[in-house]
Amino acid sequence: MSHRDFRVRAGQASGPARWTGLCAGAVAITIAVSGCGFVGSGNDASKDGSGTVSAYVSTEQGTGLTPLVEAFEKESGLTLSMKSAPTADLNEQLRVQLTSGTAADVFRVSPGFSSPVAVGALGSQGELADLSKASWTGSMNDSIRQMSSVDGKVFAFPIGQNAIVMAFNKSVFQKAGVQPPTTWSELLAACEKLQAAGVTPISAGFTGGVSLQFWVYALAASLVYGPDPQLNDKMLADEVNFADHPAWTTVFQKILDLKKYMTPQANGVSIDQSTADVAQGRAAMQLMVSSSLPGLFSGSAGGAADFDVFALPATDDASSTRLPVAPDFLAVKKDAPMEDVEKLLGFLAKPENVKQYAEKLGVLPGLDVASDAKVDALAPVLPLAEGKRTTAFANYLWPNGSTQQRMLQSGQQLIAGEIKIPALLAQMDAEFDKGTP
Repeated sequence: MSHRDFRVRAGQASGPARWTGLCAGAVAITIAVSGCGFVGSGNDASKDGSGTVSAYVSTEQGTGLTPLVEAFEKESGLTLSMKSAPTADLNEQLRVQLTSGTAADVFRVSPGFSSPVAVGALGSQGELADLSKASWTGSMNDSIRQMSSVDGKVFAFPIGQNAIVMAFNKSVFQKAGVQPPTTWSELLAACEKLQAAGVTPISAGFTGGVSLQFWVYALAASLVYGPDPQLNDKMLADEVNFADHPAWTTVFQKILDLKKYMTPQANGVSIDQSTADVAQGRAAMQLMVSSSLPGLFSGSAGGAADFDVFALPATDDASSTRLPVAPDFLAVKKDAPMEDVEKLLGFLAKPENVKQYAEKLGVLPGLDVASDAKVDALAPVLPLAEGKRTTAFANYLWPNGSTQQRMLQSGQQLIAGEIKIPALLAQMDAEFDKGTP
């Protein structure tokens, strides 16, 4: 299949997109709702009308959904049995569960063809229920619709939208006399002052390469796709590639330029440790997805009041900074009890519930029905979202997940000084050129 064939097959228009969501390093937790814990059985009971809907969601989704469970059960007369786990673990287990017929009725998936358990991959394989007729699809914006669809059919529900933000410890900034930077030069100057104050300017936990990707997507939003929104189409049409596009080289060079301000030996540091360092003031700031902010807040006695965020600048023109955003999806397995599942998704699509979920996690609403959502944690970057200065995470329109995996692995080698940028980009091109499996 050619790159152009991929774009048509996926039913997606031009524009870049993003991240598999491998963001939480926390220990998996199981939420037993109303005494009915999901045990990965495919929930056969729900098929015979017992009124139980099973769900397997990411840790962050579980945090946002839990406060809504009681109201859903009261309104619907159904029981929601929900299990949550870090996204990396969920992705690994979900493919096995789908193959063995033991998957939950509803589960978290990523956009496009970005992983084996993404909407494009599973929708093309006939693993997902068609949700196109649901009334809430009329409240999806064009970008989210494109990332949730295959051949024009909607296969995923956008429960929220994550943004990549730089979270910082306000006390650490204040003691060093630092203000949130709005340009690249200001960012470098802030790092110098923080380093001189005796703290690590940028907390980086690159174990597994997971959080390294946030740097790539955040810088690419302003440097690559902001100036050329049609670039992904050009790459799919073999008109340009990673290695010969100067902006892609600039993305990785800027990451290397910041390395001296990052946590030493970051490849051996976990995301959890990285977050704890910012929470406890040992480091000043950390680039993260917005749904991980509650985890940062929980590590400090003052909670959310101790922190703030800004959008990562990539140039010295503040007006060119773009906010990377991406939908967080739920999908439904093809043989799920649709009447019950539709009640769940319909409940989650209500404006008040879209709003509550967004406010609980500090994410942007997934549907255009909660413009009054008060997402205090993201207040400094909301003007970018409201001004349409957003760009989807880069890897969501890449034709396969192996391109991203190569970036994660080779990115760690780049940080370790084992390879140079041209070699990394050539490796990414080799994976991209394989097209969609």
